[in-house]
Amino acid sequence: MQSKVSIIVPIYNTEKYLKTCLDSIVNQTYKNLEVILVDDGSTDNSGKIIDEYAKKDSRIKAIHQKNAGQSAARNIGLKKATGDFISFIDSDDRVDKDFISELLAPYQNGNTSITVCGRHYEMLRQKYRKTVFISYIRPRRKHESKKAYILFLMTIDGRMYSAIDKIFRADIAKKIKFNESINFSEDTNYVLDYLKKAPGEIKFVLKPLYIYNYGTEGSTIKKSSIIWSNWQAAYKNLKSWLGPQPSLRERFWLHAVHLRWRVSYVRSKRRAARG
Repeated sequence: MQSKVSIIVPIYNTEKYLKTCLDSIVNQTYKNLEVILVDDGSTDNSGKIIDEYAKKDSRIKAIHQKNAGQSAARNIGLKKATGDFISFIDSDDRVDKDFISELLAPYQNGNTSITVCGRHYEMLRQKYRKTVFISYIRPRRKHESKKAYILFLMTIDGRMYSAIDKIFRADIAKKIKFNESINFSEDTNYVLDYLKKAPGEIKFVLKPLYIYNYGTEGSTIKKSSIIWSNWQAAYKNLKSWLGPQPSLRERFWLHAVHLRWRVSYVRSKRRAARG
């Protein structure tokens, strides 16, 4: 039997993009799906839309809850998921028709902890598409620790900070929760905790299968990224995740991540100043 993939979509006031997102999911070439749509207290027509889709497709579960945030919505999805694998898609984005089939393929070869694909950025304000993350990334070296490799990836690859554009093993993913008490780096913490527990290697699919609508980020995300104490708290968590006695190589890449975050913080401040 084909493995079942649970797709979790947290939804809050995204009626403008929601149907396009859902169409891209239900029309996947890979059919053994469970689609969990969690309406996080939307005040627009998002709740009605997901109910309509659930009536038309038995694979879809529509869940409604009071507004509690994206992390809470994802946690509800994790609790309800019954698939062998899990993928998170944001409701204002969409995916290529082969998104699931392509990301599942590396698992067939074994020794895989997570799969990650490339992206198209739909630059909404500038009105053009930018393709990213499709270049070769070296695998982990023979004597390189997994933590050092993850830190290396965090230095060069922005995808490691988010839960989207990936497929996770459900047996591990369901044991980890998104931190509902924070609104910064919760995705990063989840991915790091997952990778710490998941055996096997990180596999990259060098195709832009996730279409990210750039420019729809909420005000909460924008505000949280211009507060330096949020970045400091994230760094403290990263150091804790790394452990008390990191190797020289791990310390090197930890420092590199810190430098990257300083640059990201400055860029966030500049974007906020431009409005």
